[in-house]
Amino acid sequence: MSGAAGSLNRAALLVRAIARGGPEGAGLAELVAATALPRPTVHRVLDMLGEIGWVERDAASRRFFLGQEIHALGIVAAARHPVARAAATELARLVEDIGQTVYLSIRSGLDAVCAARQESSARIQTLVLKVGSQVPIGRGAGSMALLAALPVEEAEAIVAANLGRYVAEHADFDEAAFRAALDEARARGFSSHDSLFTRGISGIGVAVRDRAGYPLAAVSTAFVGDWLGPEERARFVVRLNEAAERISARLSAGRPA
Repeated sequence: MSGAAGSLNRAALLVRAIARGGPEGAGLAELVAATALPRPTVHRVLDMLGEIGWVERDAASRRFFLGQEIHALGIVAAARHPVARAAATELARLVEDIGQTVYLSIRSGLDAVCAARQESSARIQTLVLKVGSQVPIGRGAGSMALLAALPVEEAEAIVAANLGRYVAEHADFDEAAFRAALDEARARGFSSHDSLFTRGISGIGVAVRDRAGYPLAAVSTAFVGDWLGPEERARFVVRLNEAAERISARLSAGRPA
């Protein structure tokens, strides 16, 4: 790998690692652990990223955050990839219909990013993701729906790459149960799990596909498992599928074939 390519790769690793920290950012030790880069290299690349405005360091906490320049670039990119905008009306309609908070997730490399969240008016809500939250693809109902909708070879490569993160982030991670849930999601065309990553929490997710069937995003909801019976869950699947199909149609209408 050439020097320039190596520097670019290290910069990308650090930007993604900071993004995974979400609103809380990331500390230096966390970035060293997440990227497996030497501490002096992390220091040097972070200084470079700070100079161009891609990374900022909070003076009080000493934690790193994505910078204003990244935000500006994201706004430009959103005009090219308007998934959240296309989904806004459908998510609002879906919340009213099912009475649960719903989420829109999109893919970013090996991660799924929460691009939008519409909260219900219920007094008690199950809020599992914030806008901007990043999780390894496969963790959570929407993320699992994205994974299951990918070509099998591509999905298996993602699972292999993320397996260490699943284990690191969840001490009681059950790989056999995870793979069974993934197989089931592929067979049924939607994801549905109970306590797979968080005890007592269930979720349902449906992929939003392009005209060729490739997943662009996922719509999902999460709830306390004991709250909903089989009939209500089945209704949620239908409504989530309808919303995903309408979002897909909106996106297709705005893009060339």
